[in-house]
Amino acid sequence: KNIKLLGILYLSMMLWCLGTIGTNFNVDGYFNFTSSCLLLALWSRILVGMFMFAFVHIFRLYVYIRIFKRRQKVTYVQYLAAAILYAVIIAAYGIPVTLMHNKLTVMFVPEFQTCVYGQLFSEMSFGIVWAAWLAFLVMAYMARNINTSFKEYKEMLIIVVLTSISIAYQTVVHHVVREYTAYRWARITSTFFEYLASQTSLVVLLWVPVYNCIFHRREFRRKFFDKMKADGMAARYGMTLPTTS
Repeated sequence: KNIKLLGILYLSMMLWCLGTIGTNFNVDGYFNFTSSCLLLALWSRILVGMFMFAFVHIFRLYVYIRIFKRRQKVTYVQYLAAAILYAVIIAAYGIPVTLMHNKLTVMFVPEFQTCVYGQLFSEMSFGIVWAAWLAFLVMAYMARNINTSFKEYKEMLIIVVLTSISIAYQTVVHHVVREYTAYRWARITSTFFEYLASQTSLVVLLWVPVYNCIFHRREFRRKFFDKMKADGMAARYGMTLPTTS
């Protein structure tokens, strides 16, 4: 459970929720200028929300595979490379789209107080999200048989199912129900699935260690150190573990 990555994951979850709520409900109440739809729909919801959410999970699985399958260290070089790759991807897509006219991307609809996606913008935005999420599914499949005491496959499976349902639902709503902004049920259910997928992720990853650290701290600490010794991670990282006897 890398604290820095979990912090970035939490940030992406918050921005994802801010973006989807602002996009689907009364965006005029969030910001008072014409570019608010683009900021919420593109940057908050798609690039720094859903895409970062998927990207962090991809990198977490990469770290997991590198440590427990390949038995290799993860240094700041890998973290820096991942940060640069993410920045390049969102800049290459986000900056040109931001400079386009809002009729080609996403517009504010006064009648419904919501944002509506242009068809091409919708296809491109959900395309980049699906590309990242499919990469995550591939990484999750590669990590399925790793034999380690720190196995997180059940947690990953829950996240995969919930988020896949959410992204699939958004895709259907945006491409099948083209006038979805006129239907309140579509906006409510869309927001609900996105909120559920994003907020559940951190709870799934953290509830076991947090619960045990609060109510069974000593026993959990002993089991944690025993697992590190059993997996040989302490010696590989040059750590000296305290005695648990």
